[in-house]
Order: sequence, then C-alpha cells, then structure tokens
Amino acid sequence: MADPKHLIVGGMCLPLDIEALESLPINPGGVFQFDFIFHHIRFAIRYEEHDAHGSLRVVGDVGPLPFSAESPAARAGLNQIMSRANEVLAAKFRLGLGRIILGCENEIERPVTATKMIATVACHLIPCVPYLDLIAIYIRPPQAPAKRGEPALRREWRHKALPKPARR
Repeated sequence: MADPKHLIVGGMCLPLDIEALESLPINPGGVFQFDFIFHHIRFAIRYEEHDAHGSLRVVGDVGPLPFSAESPAARAGLNQIMSRANEVLAAKFRLGLGRIILGCENEIERPVTATKMIATVACHLIPCVPYLDLIAIYIRPPQAPAKRGEPALRREWRHKALPKPARR
C-alpha cells in the first residue's frame, strides 16, 4: 500500500476547518501581500503585523501625468481632479516620478480575516471610482486595452503642433 499523501494549504492540512480558514495565517511581525486589477489599474496590497496593530497599505499606479508641453489642458485638468478628490477621499492621489498614484494606509483590527481585508480595501477604492472615471477622460488607465505603441494621453488632449509657415 502506498504512503498516504497530505495536502497542506496555508499551513493547514486537509480536511480544512472552514471557520479557521477565514483568518489569514500571518505570523506576528509577518507580511501578507497580493495585487489585483480594479478599473484597469493594478493595485498592490501589503499588510504588516506590528506589536499593537496591523497596517494595511494600498497603492495603485493610475497613469502618467502629461508634461505641460505635451498637453497643458490635460495636465491642469488632472491636477484639478486630484486636488478636489484629496479634499473628499480617505484615499489620496499623489505624484511619484511623473505618475499619478492612488493610495492609502490605515490600521486594521485583529484578527485579520480575508473578508475584513477585502472590505477595508473596497471601502477606500469604491468612493474613488468617479474620480478615476474623470481621470480616464484624459489618460488611458495602464491596464486598459490599447493598440501597440499607443500613448496613455488620449488623442483629443494631445498638444497639436502649429502648422509650419509656407516657404517663399
């Protein structure tokens, strides 16, 4: 007779206790990370255990902020959207290396469960949807379908070159 095989998932051997499965297997001082795509934007999630609490960090790259020479109107519009959104939202828009970043960081109660983690992320991102829709008027979200080599800045916002004067 063959040796019995055991399947171990998340440190638990089958058969799984459904109630125990809900809490995430994070050791004290441990880290839990994952990413997902929401609204054609990749978001990275990082949960870290600390002595008194756990902290949850959500970061997403919304797209590039166009240069003023590329499109002054688009740049001004995007800055206005980010400014107004930051006045209202718990999550914040900021600039990092010429990119628009949406993120938040907050404490999360223990025990950390998958449901609690996803619900916390959703509570921060769902109110951002109208602002992400406005931003998408100017720039294509990074994960949105596009033709090869197509720039992120929408065509109607690209700065049009002045016609060259006719030679005499």
